[in-house]
Amino acid sequence: MLVDEQFVADVFVIGQRGPNGNSGLPGPPGNPGGAGRNCDCNWASGCRDSTAGGNGESGGNGSRGDDAGDGLRAFPATFKIEELIGDVTFMSCGGNGGNAGPGGIGGQGGAGGPGGSSGKDGAYKCSGSNGGNGGQGGLGGNGGAGGNGGDGTKVTIYYKSPTGGKVLPKTAAAETGVGGAGGSGGTGGAAGTPSGSAGASGSPGQAGRAGSKFGSTSQYVINP
Repeated sequence: MLVDEQFVADVFVIGQRGPNGNSGLPGPPGNPGGAGRNCDCNWASGCRDSTAGGNGESGGNGSRGDDAGDGLRAFPATFKIEELIGDVTFMSCGGNGGNAGPGGIGGQGGAGGPGGSSGKDGAYKCSGSNGGNGGQGGLGGNGGAGGNGGDGTKVTIYYKSPTGGKVLPKTAAAETGVGGAGGSGGTGGAAGTPSGSAGASGSPGQAGRAGSKFGSTSQYVINP
């Protein structure tokens, strides 16, 4: 069999690969701030001042990515070859660990509300107010942990070869899965007008660790 254009083996005894972890869920966006009250003036009674726009809420945090599953141990196998004409290559190992899910993206912060506007009536007037500040972006979720490699197994081979053919055994340690990437931090909410401040972006999540255990190699028992 060819893998990436390279011959690996004729016969494989391999454990199943561990399942990959699912991605974390994104954080919900923050609610926007409310609009400020406009200035309200009356020539007979004076003015009611304007008010500032409300601040946007912070975005929700992304959730952690799921851990990947471990690779499975290869099942023991026995082969009986009555007449081996040429060489045959066997390959046996456990299944590789699955790759972990990335963390969810942080939610965007809510926009700041607009400030109340200025106004006047007759001799009375009042100024407008500032817009609210944008909410902070949510934190990105952490990546999940990669799966461990599965163990090899025992492979027993009986064969007869009148032409001098040989059984060529190969094995390898199953690899660990990759840890999930940390989710991106949410973007800050837009500033309310006028003169509000934009919200800060959320911090990204941490990358998950890779699997910690490689699988053991397989053992062959060959009886010509």
